[in-house]
Amino acid sequence: MFATWILCVFIMLVIPAVTAQTGYLRLKSCAAFDAERGYHSALALSSPEAWAYAQKASSMSYLVTGIVMAVLSLLIAYGLPTDSPLTLFIFTGTIVLFQSAAVIVLISCVESGLRRRFGKKTAE
Repeated sequence: MFATWILCVFIMLVIPAVTAQTGYLRLKSCAAFDAERGYHSALALSSPEAWAYAQKASSMSYLVTGIVMAVLSLLIAYGLPTDSPLTLFIFTGTIVLFQSAAVIVLISCVESGLRRRFGKKTAE
């Protein structure tokens, strides 16, 4: 059962680790407009100001969310009573599903911030 726990903890930490690493890499190397790495979307590439805002907003939110997801996943996994490997795998799958949803919410938050600041203004 110990090997099953190790495997499930590893699986639970993949998405938070990749999310935090993505935020850290964007924080360090995406200052230049249209850099190879960075938050690429049509709105982020519309101007240098939008690019700078997208990199700053996405890097900090990805870094913080990755760390919070990792800590919460470990705390929940530690506190859950799991009697069999099947319940442990079901729980792990549920946590990974919520982590994937959190990443999608991060993308939508950055895009909505970009739309608020740099979206096309209509003539009134």
